[in-house]
Amino acid sequence: MKNFRNNYIITGGIIASLLLGSCKKDFLDQKPYTSVAAGDAVKTEADLQLALTGAYANLRSSNLYGRTLPVFGDLLADNVFVSSANSGRYISENTYTVVINDGDVAGVWTDAYSTILRANNIIDAALTGGATVNQIKGEAYAIRALVYFDLVRAYGKPYTDDPNSPGVPIVLHYDPKALPTRNTVAEAYTQILSDLDQAYSLMTAYNGSGTFSKYAARGLAAKVNLNKGDYQKALDEAKDVITASGFSLVGAADLAGYWAAATPHDSGTKQETLFEVVSDAVNNNSYDELSNIYVQGGTSYGDLLTTKSVYDLYSATDVRKALILIGVRQKTGGENPAYIVNKYPVVTGDFNDKKVLRLSDVYLVAAEAANRLGSGDATTYLNTLVAQRDPSLVYASTGAQQLTDIITERRKELAFEGDRFYDLNRLKLDINRGAEYSTGVIKYGDTRRVLPIPQSELNVNPNVAQNPGY
Repeated sequence: MKNFRNNYIITGGIIASLLLGSCKKDFLDQKPYTSVAAGDAVKTEADLQLALTGAYANLRSSNLYGRTLPVFGDLLADNVFVSSANSGRYISENTYTVVINDGDVAGVWTDAYSTILRANNIIDAALTGGATVNQIKGEAYAIRALVYFDLVRAYGKPYTDDPNSPGVPIVLHYDPKALPTRNTVAEAYTQILSDLDQAYSLMTAYNGSGTFSKYAARGLAAKVNLNKGDYQKALDEAKDVITASGFSLVGAADLAGYWAAATPHDSGTKQETLFEVVSDAVNNNSYDELSNIYVQGGTSYGDLLTTKSVYDLYSATDVRKALILIGVRQKTGGENPAYIVNKYPVVTGDFNDKKVLRLSDVYLVAAEAANRLGSGDATTYLNTLVAQRDPSLVYASTGAQQLTDIITERRKELAFEGDRFYDLNRLKLDINRGAEYSTGVIKYGDTRRVLPIPQSELNVNPNVAQNPGY
């Protein structure tokens, strides 16, 4: 597994060779890949677009949104578990025995910083002005913000716990000699929100849900501010998306088809998906796609199942209940009956895309922020979403009970999309794991609820301190 510093250098070379090696006869006269700066590699709008394509491709990595990031968000919580019949993947996360040389934890770190490097090279490119350049740079700012948000939540404490605790190194420019220290959680959030403000101001085009757009950046900012505990900002930004973006919630009758679709669902209609990481028949992780860790039978791993307690959250009239199948574990041995995740059913060819931010999440952000601010609008936001999921359910709760209801709806709506662990952390709640796990309750404050800094990073960067407990 490559470490952060070496990967940072090598990835710069990969980008440079991609940008420079496609057309020119004087390719052999170019600078060595370890010394090509962004100013040399990215000179035209075409170069910028190619670099942006590479940044989006990095998000598709099986270490990031291709599989591990959404898996961590549910497996480290109480939504999914590794079946007793498994292929050996994610065992340490399932049992809370993660060590500093865990390959999946290191893979997230490495590929996240590789993606940040790609975004940095776009942002630092000398090209300025014009709608196309601004759009590309705005998308790069949004990508960088998204990845730092993932990193600081995984490798640092929640902002709501200790904003001055160690977060992750903030690296904004190419420097192969840098040995950065860990910035605080607060500093990371400041950078993330600054990047999202830049993204919002620069982007004007909507090119489908497979790329960032103005209101995808604004929706992500609302979610970041919710995690920060800035509820007024979260509510203002969520309302902006709900009222001005032109996006609509996917309806109850369309939900099953929405999740079964292999192609980006919105097709320009701005329905539900603000941003997703796209896989297609050519660009995918094959057996290491997210769908293959859930789907049973055939060549799929089918390692992860959901718990009966998650299934039981949905009423008989809730259309989301159909996204969990009750069946027989089709690998040798294992749990029977099994509660099988059916949000990602496509396992060949054009795989399911990974939803990163949906309008339903924004409604739930608005509902929670409004509740915490004492606004009656919380009921409206909550029931607007629920009406498209469970027509028999209308919430009339207020205060603390309404907040509990909102958190329950977050679990029901966003299950298997990688949110649950970070919600429990920011809310400082224990993880009450059921009989499907060997770990029992993981108390809030347990040092294992923050991932270790990978040993591969510590080996080359003495300025990065390890998290407590590792």
